[in-house]
Amino acid sequence: MAAVLQRVERLSNRVVRVLGCNPGPMTLQGTNTYLVGTGPRRILIDTGEPAIPEYISCLKQALTEFNTAIQEIVVTHWHRDHSGGIGDICKSINNGHGPVIHNAEAKIQQYISHRNIREQQILTLFRENFEKSFTVMELVKIIYKNTPENLHEMAKHNLLLHLKKLEKEGKIFSNTDPDKKWKAHL
Repeated sequence: MAAVLQRVERLSNRVVRVLGCNPGPMTLQGTNTYLVGTGPRRILIDTGEPAIPEYISCLKQALTEFNTAIQEIVVTHWHRDHSGGIGDICKSINNGHGPVIHNAEAKIQQYISHRNIREQQILTLFRENFEKSFTVMELVKIIYKNTPENLHEMAKHNLLLHLKKLEKEGKIFSNTDPDKKWKAHL
């Protein structure tokens, strides 16, 4: 008989195994799930089966014991004992990054539409001001005028990604000055 595995066990300084609490002929002592990484946020590899409260308790115990949270979940394959616990984890363990998205295709289309609208706002601004050049922060203050100022740095990052894409497409260009400015490409 194999050695009895602990429900929560540190395997190395970067890996903690949490048994799925679902012993059986295919899962042996239980599906292995793993918290991987160091520090306050780690990756959970696999999620056990659905409706196994003992697993959720063990996972919570591991998160508390190692003073960490789940950064993201990676599922190795779609067998129920590896992917079935996602819903229970999302309901029972407070982390995460918003609710579970059930209609991912519609949500992705919504994000694409939003990005396309933002790109059109940028292009319209450059077309209407083709003789002017703008720093990224000047553009942020115009395009994100209804966004609170404490979010302008994040908006600046998003806007910069759009600007680099538009520059790559030849629609705008930037100078090489330390205070980089962007302008419509004539």
